[in-house]
Amino acid sequence: MKKVLVTGAGGFIGRRCVALLAGRGVEVHAVSSRKSCDLLDPGAIDDLVGRARATHLLHLAWIAEPGVFWSSPANLAWLEAGVHLARRFFHAGGIRAVGAGSCAEYATSAAPCSEAATPLEPETLYGEAKAAMSFALRAAARGRGSWAWARLFFPYGPGEPPGRFIPSVIGGLRRGERVDCTHGRQVRDFIYVDDVAAACVALLEADASGAYNVACGEGHSLREVAAEIVRETGRGELVRFDAREAPAYDPPSVVADIAKIRALGWTPRVGLREGIRLTVGAA
Repeated sequence: MKKVLVTGAGGFIGRRCVALLAGRGVEVHAVSSRKSCDLLDPGAIDDLVGRARATHLLHLAWIAEPGVFWSSPANLAWLEAGVHLARRFFHAGGIRAVGAGSCAEYATSAAPCSEAATPLEPETLYGEAKAAMSFALRAAARGRGSWAWARLFFPYGPGEPPGRFIPSVIGGLRRGERVDCTHGRQVRDFIYVDDVAAACVALLEADASGAYNVACGEGHSLREVAAEIVRETGRGELVRFDAREAPAYDPPSVVADIAKIRALGWTPRVGLREGIRLTVGAA
């Protein structure tokens, strides 16, 4: 029977992946926090892999604190831990591993980001560490098993950590507070979190190796996203664009080409309007 080791199992995406896997009758060994297993400790990783005896690995754990993760030195610690985990997993007989990457690995591009055509030229420490981890996973799997790299774009949905754009706008409007935004013309490829989890599980169950964009394949400006939130909550007068400076790393457009993962049979099911409705309803 397939047995899956899931790191980051208690996180925004991880808990949904665990639920999907359990619903398929898969045996899951879930690591949800550093309290249950300190993945930054090589000895703890060795013990975890030995106890889990997993056939498959879904590695989601990484630093994700909003406003911090882009430049935190902790990215290098998580890279080191991920490399060690991947090596130990395959040396222990694991047959397939899937890791969570980021669109931040790509060079800034006016065209949709393509796994085959868009260069990997990250502009942040986070993007650099994620790109390095993708190569490390490929190397660890060589001659031992298969691998996939889920290059996530902009997940959102109920339970998204506060401090990111969508929960910040929803929270501010619900509290009747002014929401100060940048110019809002940035275009992003938002994807509902349940679709992200379904993509991760689809990649875990596939055989092909490689990197796959996980997104909707459609771009929406932050102004459009805010308008959808206002549609559900009202109080649009509280949203103030051009009220603060954009961050240093803020490309004008980040949209994915998702033809590669569609070929595996996965497709996003929740559009932006429905996703915002579900997110506001759960807030």
